[in-house]
Amino acid sequence: MKYPAKNKPDHSRRNIILLFLSQAVALTSTITMVTYSALVGRMLTESTSMATIPAAAGLVAAALTAYPASMFMKKYGRRKGFQLGAVFALLAGFMTFYGIFTASFIVFTLGVLIHGIFQSFAAFYRFTALEITAPHMHKQAVSYVLAGGLLAAFMAPGAAQYFESSFYLPIQYAGTYILVIILSFLTQFLLLFLKFPSQTVTIEEEKTVEGPQPSLLEVLKRPAFLCASLNAAGAYLIMSYVMTSSPMEIVEYCGFPVSDAASVIQWHVAAMFLPAFFCGSLIARYGSVRIIFTGMLCLTASAIFAIQGLELVNFYGSLILLGMGWNFMFTAGTTLLAHAHSAAEKAHVQGINDFVVYGLTAIATLSSGFMLETIGWINMNKLVFGVLALLLV
Repeated sequence: MKYPAKNKPDHSRRNIILLFLSQAVALTSTITMVTYSALVGRMLTESTSMATIPAAAGLVAAALTAYPASMFMKKYGRRKGFQLGAVFALLAGFMTFYGIFTASFIVFTLGVLIHGIFQSFAAFYRFTALEITAPHMHKQAVSYVLAGGLLAAFMAPGAAQYFESSFYLPIQYAGTYILVIILSFLTQFLLLFLKFPSQTVTIEEEKTVEGPQPSLLEVLKRPAFLCASLNAAGAYLIMSYVMTSSPMEIVEYCGFPVSDAASVIQWHVAAMFLPAFFCGSLIARYGSVRIIFTGMLCLTASAIFAIQGLELVNFYGSLILLGMGWNFMFTAGTTLLAHAHSAAEKAHVQGINDFVVYGLTAIATLSSGFMLETIGWINMNKLVFGVLALLLV
């Protein structure tokens, strides 16, 4: 465990504000990628099945680089890690833009993949909030950083649409990825003002994280790990499976404008982050298992909303409930994971958990476009009931 050196000025409030803005910027970039990647993929390939390959590539990259990103920051510090992540975002912006400009699906996919590396670094903002604020502000710090997701939910669609309509017309969607480039520079600018304290580690603390590590099979045999990881992974799988195809269904199949698809994703993302402010209190009061069941009920209601029709109200209702259900199940599953390992096993077991979660999510994202093309939106959502039934077993 690391802690700030003594006799240093307290920059907690300024750091919280800067992390809030950094989180908002990072998620605005990510939301833009998620919302448009399937639309661009379909435009470049004229295939719904191949349209979700870029998004899946980004998730695979995020999963495979999460552990190396953590190790890089452990060795070189958070600031250098976040700065390196922003460099990957810059490269991703240029490559996705160039891929659209030259109509190259491969280049565009590589750009989204590289953006996944940025996402793996940016995922550590929430942990950094605890490291660079005073102990008495930890709860507020996490809440405010999470609030950056809400700001991004309302900021991303408008910003993406502005850049799409203002730059590089008539090449559709090209201007949108100029926004990703600008956001990478903004990330670097914000990092200049974050104050990271000097850190030391005591011998006693080093001993708490040493010890024999269980094998993969040993971890997978633990009931607590299976319950925690599979529910968190199930929530992510269902969310990504439905959400990835929703912009294509709204725009390409139902004929609504891109602005409507962006608005639906906007409210979906808001629903993903809003419960974060009270979900922890609900888990403390009612327990993780009950909150997981609550999340399952939300996901069930989401699928019911979706299969009732193809009007905008169905998409809004379904995606909002989808976001809420994801938050309840993922947060409660993550909380349960703490009971699946000792202090010495923490990093090892968490790494296995992330591999399970993001690995299954990547498969779901990759299959999303194929399922939309072969069985359609309504039947896709009916399969959600089957996944939830398997989780109950």
